[in-house]
Amino acid sequence: MLEAIDRAGNLRFRWVTCDEAFGCDTRLLDQIAGMERWYFAEVPRDTRVWTDRPETQVPFWSGRGRKPQRPKVIDGEPLPQTVHDLAECLSPARWSRHTIKEGTKGPIVADFVALRVLAVRDGLPGPEVWLVLRRNFDTDKVKFYLSNAPAETELITLVRISGMRWPIESCFEDGKQLLGMGDYEVRSWRGWHHHMTLCMLAHFFLVRLQQDFKKKL
Repeated sequence: MLEAIDRAGNLRFRWVTCDEAFGCDTRLLDQIAGMERWYFAEVPRDTRVWTDRPETQVPFWSGRGRKPQRPKVIDGEPLPQTVHDLAECLSPARWSRHTIKEGTKGPIVADFVALRVLAVRDGLPGPEVWLVLRRNFDTDKVKFYLSNAPAETELITLVRISGMRWPIESCFEDGKQLLGMGDYEVRSWRGWHHHMTLCMLAHFFLVRLQQDFKKKL
């Protein structure tokens, strides 16, 4: 679907954000990167990364069997760490507090750290990515994100993107609860598209109407 949208060129986009269910899919993340788009993917706390690139080499061939072709991490090199363990090792000075966005009940604020790390691909060091840690300062709960955004990306940009799923999910919630987005009874792809398009148009109309009434109060 993303590749079709990209080919059509009707919707300009740079970022793709997703939750853990999609963040676990490294093939999907690599495909997004291959489209020259930047993902910002939430990942589970047991996701492993390297903070430094380990040395790898193709194992020595003993002269028997198939000659090794795939490299392996050299014995003695550090193992990848879980993002949770990495967060636990950070000093308090590494964290900084930022406002993510304005919420319905005031500004949404959290503590952040961004680190350059190496993702793991089939047990080997993969692409260099951002590891973004977002901590709720009331509960100390930490969320973990990986992003292939360029190395020169500023932390304030990563902070902003970390909050961009919320308004989209709010639209889905409103659409399902108020506009029947989840009540379609069609089986064809075209019928589903028609239903979703009408729901989006209805949502757009109601949001504009809400804004107009607020201005007049």
